[in-house]
Amino acid sequence: MTNDEAAAADTGAAEARARRRRCRAEVLALAERQDGVVSRRQVYGAGVTRWQVRAEVRAQRWQVVGTQCLAVHSGPLPRASQLWAAVLEAGPRAHLDGVAALEVAGLRNYEDHLIRVSVPRGARVRRTAGALVRQTRRYRAEDVVGVGVPRARPEIAATRAALWATTDRQAALVLTMVVQQRIVSAEKLAVAMLRVRRDRRRAFVHGILLDLLGGAGSLGEIDFARECRARGLPEP
Repeated sequence: MTNDEAAAADTGAAEARARRRRCRAEVLALAERQDGVVSRRQVYGAGVTRWQVRAEVRAQRWQVVGTQCLAVHSGPLPRASQLWAAVLEAGPRAHLDGVAALEVAGLRNYEDHLIRVSVPRGARVRRTAGALVRQTRRYRAEDVVGVGVPRARPEIAATRAALWATTDRQAALVLTMVVQQRIVSAEKLAVAMLRVRRDRRRAFVHGILLDLLGGAGSLGEIDFARECRARGLPEP
């Protein structure tokens, strides 16, 4: 090999290393906005190759999350990272819904470890560990918050959380808490609920919303008002 050929080879190798560093930096910048999690589609779109991904995983700088995602660290996944991974695993139009979306919106002291993810009707449903991915016929693009992790708007998420709750008591609790914690107003909840035409819990939820619109601020106040009505006493 001549000196010129060697110099050209060194230049090409240096350019390849610089290109790999730029691609990796782009992935890390994206991961920083997504709580440390990126999809394989995003990684490959940034120019990182499959063998580079394997090298990062073997070196324990990155770790595999599910079948579609990677975390750019080797430690345990915090809750925020789990939420991002659930959405990225479920597909391009997936979004957090129900209690998971309310959690991102600021709901506190209400535990539901199952991450609910919604996709439009007809979309492919991918099995995702730790998450429940379901199609929804009520999908509308304007109902999804596009800043941060994709998620249903609070009034939509709250009404769905109430409809999906295991018990009526749980449904009443989540509706009361989102109003009490000022995540969304009772008026917005009522408007969102008008779009629900059929559901076994529809009448019950309407009753809870009427109590909230009437000024009830806690589950105890709703119970007391209902007892007054049942006994023919004036409501507080």
